[in-house]
Amino acid sequence: MRSRMRVSTDRRRGAGRDGFRVGRREVLTGSVGTGALLALPNLNLGSHPAAKRHAADSSGTFGRYTFVYGTPDLGKDLAGSLVAASYPAPKTASVLSPAAITMSPRTIPVAVNLAATPVSSPDQAVTAVATVEMTRDGAKVKMVLLDPATAKVARQGSVTLDGVPADANILVTPVFAPDSEVVSLVLAITRPVTRRPVHKVHPLTGKPVPRLATTWRSHHALAYFDQRTEAMTGPFYLDDEPSLALSTAAASGSELLLWTTREPQPGDPAAVRAQASLSRLSVFPLGSGKARLSVPAPAPWPGGEPVATLPSGDIARLVRGSGVQVCSVSTGDVTELTVAAFSQVRSRPSAVTMQIRPDGTAFLTKPGSGVAVIADPADSFRTSAEIRFPPPASPLGAPWSKAVLSAEGETMYVLGPASSGGLSAYEVSSGKLTASYTEGSHYYGLHQMPDGTLLAVQPQNPRLAFFAPDLSPLGASDTDLYVSAIF
Repeated sequence: MRSRMRVSTDRRRGAGRDGFRVGRREVLTGSVGTGALLALPNLNLGSHPAAKRHAADSSGTFGRYTFVYGTPDLGKDLAGSLVAASYPAPKTASVLSPAAITMSPRTIPVAVNLAATPVSSPDQAVTAVATVEMTRDGAKVKMVLLDPATAKVARQGSVTLDGVPADANILVTPVFAPDSEVVSLVLAITRPVTRRPVHKVHPLTGKPVPRLATTWRSHHALAYFDQRTEAMTGPFYLDDEPSLALSTAAASGSELLLWTTREPQPGDPAAVRAQASLSRLSVFPLGSGKARLSVPAPAPWPGGEPVATLPSGDIARLVRGSGVQVCSVSTGDVTELTVAAFSQVRSRPSAVTMQIRPDGTAFLTKPGSGVAVIADPADSFRTSAEIRFPPPASPLGAPWSKAVLSAEGETMYVLGPASSGGLSAYEVSSGKLTASYTEGSHYYGLHQMPDGTLLAVQPQNPRLAFFAPDLSPLGASDTDLYVSAIF
């Protein structure tokens, strides 16, 4: 991912619900204002109608909660928020008419002003959310692990960053390590270093308008949270300023891998190009702030691309939407592999995904090309199954998940074709369509809960639509969030 110099222009903030409206940068980092976790240990969910229904799980009415992350409707505080929605269990599937779909209880607010997108543990036992509170002397980063069975706090910890200015932005990335109780926190700290007046031409009037330009610089820090003791260690500040705030991180059972990129600085254009040519891959023992090794990393720059920890302990990085880089944890060596089914030249922009399954195989999707594969990382990502489907209307954009694989690996569910919408199911072994459902709605995200219930997201309310594994509708739920991810 290429990026310009980190120079932004301060805009006049229009009035919002609380007298101001945050900009895109603040929305992405979630560090403006005080992050608030509402699902505290003493939260009395028992008095909430949704909680009462959830408590009746033994009667087969509702399963566990699912967490929905996004930004609220316009007119409200535009910051990352999390809500919990209880959903119908598959065995209650009796409603087949779209007109008779029952409404699930309204979602329960869990957290606001999050410092980053939440992250679920590999076994989906907990979901990590992080907030940042600016204090007089710095910033307090708090991480909470939420239990999806109750939507309450399971464990929590915090770390203080001293000397961080009040106008800094802090982006927090939780990283779970398979077979380890240690959760890593990668902290990107971005602070303003210079401000100067500039004039920009108004696009409508053509007249120069005064603005205040701000130059930002970023560096990273690490912290570690032990789930057993609830102890937080760190922060360990990395000597990587100036660097781009965007990074990529993954963890094995004993080490954290971190991709970062030095930020080009003003000066000779040739020197800028030389600085920008390579990222670095650093390997840290879990709990340490000192890299065991640090080596140049091949392109592309890090920036949210899918990564996964392989059964071997090495890390796979899905890049350019067509290939996989396998990074050795022990040496930092990178092996580049091609996914043949993803090499189609003509393809719609696509939200590619990669997920490591319990049996060690990888499930990869590229909805813009209408293809999903199951590959074996132990055999150079050789493809063992390939499923072709008509591309959906929204193959790009959040939520990134457009197709999911059933727990047993026999059925793939995907958003329906652009021509009809709805959902489709395919047999993995043969690639044949086995079921479909449509009532004219075009969904733009798909998620499957551990019990097999499917959750599809649409732009308008009711935004959350629940389906049984046979694609019969179970219910629907409203939310005021524009959904970015589901956990």
